[in-house]
Amino acid sequence: MMFDGGSRSLGTRAARLAAAWSAGRAGRVVASPRRRFSRSIAADKRVPPDRATPRAPSIRRPFPVEGPPSSDPVAPSARPEEVTGTPLRILALNWRCLRHPEAGGAERNLFEQARRWARDGHAVTIFCADPGRAHASARDENLDGVRVLRRGGRFSVYLHAALFLLARGDRFHRVLDVQNGIPFFAPLFTGTPSVLLVHHINARQWYTEFPRPLAAFGAFVESRVTPLIYRGHPIITVSTTTRDALVSLGVPVARVRVIHNGVEPSTGPLPVPAPGRRIAYVGRLKRYKRLDLLIGAVAALRSSFPDLHLDIAGDGDARAELEELVVRCGLRERVTFHGFVDEITKAQLLQRAMVFATPSMHEGWGLSVIEANAHGCPAVAYNVPGLCVAIRHGETGILADDDAGFRAALASLLAEPALRERLSTAARRWADRFSWESCANDTLEVLRAYDATPRRWGERAPDVALDALT
Repeated sequence: MMFDGGSRSLGTRAARLAAAWSAGRAGRVVASPRRRFSRSIAADKRVPPDRATPRAPSIRRPFPVEGPPSSDPVAPSARPEEVTGTPLRILALNWRCLRHPEAGGAERNLFEQARRWARDGHAVTIFCADPGRAHASARDENLDGVRVLRRGGRFSVYLHAALFLLARGDRFHRVLDVQNGIPFFAPLFTGTPSVLLVHHINARQWYTEFPRPLAAFGAFVESRVTPLIYRGHPIITVSTTTRDALVSLGVPVARVRVIHNGVEPSTGPLPVPAPGRRIAYVGRLKRYKRLDLLIGAVAALRSSFPDLHLDIAGDGDARAELEELVVRCGLRERVTFHGFVDEITKAQLLQRAMVFATPSMHEGWGLSVIEANAHGCPAVAYNVPGLCVAIRHGETGILADDDAGFRAALASLLAEPALRERLSTAARRWADRFSWESCANDTLEVLRAYDATPRRWGERAPDVALDALT
């Protein structure tokens, strides 16, 4: 199996990583984690506890971050909890980076938090897949003080992350493992305290995105293996519906902390929609988003609203089939695919829209809904997990139980200015309750509260309850 464009094999990379790691240990001969663990057990059996010689404390070498070594205020041997407010060295593992063409809410959540941690003096590294030079000009870079390391592709990034954890995992104080269907299983490769961040449980979604054998494997790993590997570890999630889904998989509710996504604060008066009736969708173009239902709704409503137009911002592997559907429905003049847009363009699309629509079958929370609300744009969605808590039915938007209800909800907001204005005002107030500052602070609180003692390879993490933090 080849990685990095096929230039180096896994065996070669593993050997080089091991050699570099050994060299960094000043020439010491280092046994494998398994061997060190077994030797420690054997030693404990040979020497009585009252006669054992105390071991010298291990010294952690600071992880090299961008900038001079003296800029890292964390003493190599100090635990971050020994001094209140001492900066942490945080490693976050995520499937994609912000520059990835299919980046979504998970990436926005992580990077908004990471850059705030970096601003406050923490050394933050994000390890993710490499989207290629067409999207990211460099494989490694510094974004707002956050060091971004890109390795591997859609699936091989998991192997690269495992090698990285084996070689350098002990140089960090905490690992934040972001689950996008399947996590990186950090506890298998490092003793550094690891926290799991789950946006949503895919469940049926596996079967809409992957062939059945692969979907069945992913669903099994998500529902059976992940809870087993992360037993005893803290878990962060973004909504109560995802928390309930985790509990249904056997995760104790006391170990789950709900921390909602943030949103950029709204400023100024409520924007006035552009002339005409416009519907906006901002997000990834994936099959489970069910945008074919939104396009079908536009086709059904065009006779009632001759000036109706749909703006779709975002990209993904379902774009080609959606564009074909638009042509078949005769909507080429009524639907615009904007592709991946920057924040300024996204704000403009949301401000001129009368309603934000998302027919997704499942969401962790619905970050795009709250972003639309911040611009005074009410939302229409199906009554599904995640979206049912992001939208306050009848107050900040409308939740539909079926296709007919979805079309009727869109028609109501397009036809009734008074209803739209009432929902718009409430939506802005609702969005003002969420901020990236509180999101970043709450996540950091969970990371700090977790046991700081590095564990031997294979040692189970102690059970931790997070309900005291809520």
